[in-house]
Amino acid sequence: MSTRSRPGITGRGHALPATIRTNDDPVFDVLKTSAPKEWQAMFNGYDRRHVLAPGERIDTYMAQAAQAALAQAGLASRDVELLLGYASVSDYAMPNALAHVHQLLGLSERCWVLPVNVEYSNFNASLLFADALLRAGRAGNALVVCGGNWSRFVDYHEGPAASAADGAGAAVMQMTDDDGTFRVVDHETVTVTQITIPPSVDPGIAPGPVATYGHMMMGADVVDPGRFQPPPGGRWTGTATYTQPYFHLDAVAQDEFKTFGLSGPVKAAQRLLARQGLQASQVTVICHQTSRVLLDAWARELAPHALIETLSTFANMTLASIPVNLSSQYERIETDWLLLLGIGPELHANALLLRRRG
Repeated sequence: MSTRSRPGITGRGHALPATIRTNDDPVFDVLKTSAPKEWQAMFNGYDRRHVLAPGERIDTYMAQAAQAALAQAGLASRDVELLLGYASVSDYAMPNALAHVHQLLGLSERCWVLPVNVEYSNFNASLLFADALLRAGRAGNALVVCGGNWSRFVDYHEGPAASAADGAGAAVMQMTDDDGTFRVVDHETVTVTQITIPPSVDPGIAPGPVATYGHMMMGADVVDPGRFQPPPGGRWTGTATYTQPYFHLDAVAQDEFKTFGLSGPVKAAQRLLARQGLQASQVTVICHQTSRVLLDAWARELAPHALIETLSTFANMTLASIPVNLSSQYERIETDWLLLLGIGPELHANALLLRRRG
């Protein structure tokens, strides 16, 4: 294991499908007439989306992004000690398709596959975990790869489908003495698992405290429950019919989007900057990109040196948005302070602060 000074991000990579979906694609025809105007107001700002073509898999693009990051870091596949990140949505509930990325890259049997399921802050959390393990001397390098294929797991009758795009991003963290590489400095997370619903949200929802769990989620619907029950012998019997998993956002989640979605990430970022004695003008922000509404609000409230996003051309790549933009827009980072700003459906918001030079 290396004994050089500190963990730093020594390589970056990204890979996007070649297929482009624009706003005039027929897949959006029903959405344009079925989605309420409120949805159209919340989910907007997209012109183009990279999406998987029939027969393509997101883990293929995750491997391509990883290969680019490894090449930039000067690291061979056989030398990778830790593989962190996540594929969403994976073929199976478990194991995660990150295991297939291990096979595609030809990583060694000593490389531990560590899926980190904390959407959509998977990349932030993986960098934080990798940094801690490297600092503790438990590893000398780590490869972080995140890929999203949500264009296949949304309901094209509902507003969120307008944002769905696919892509993969990766980063290598190694022990290094290169002061020009970004290193992890600090992080802050705001977690809210109960909100108060005002009377005006929905006539069918009682106002008052409500758990956030289950209102914004990826799951299947039961079409026909059948006789799906476990018998005394322990084997499942009977039949049940389900839809495929897809992203759900009910009336409570709509309120979460408009309240916590606007304020949560700002709160996490401001607490972190205050603790570090930084002004927002010293920091570049790369963030989760769901909607122009949220991006404009975060930029307005934080007033950073720059907020780098690709919403109009890459749309919402879910957990891959931050690593893809870190890789593809790296030359646009003018400051030595970088804030990666994530959000998630529990609800949570995470701010991860990085620094180069100094």
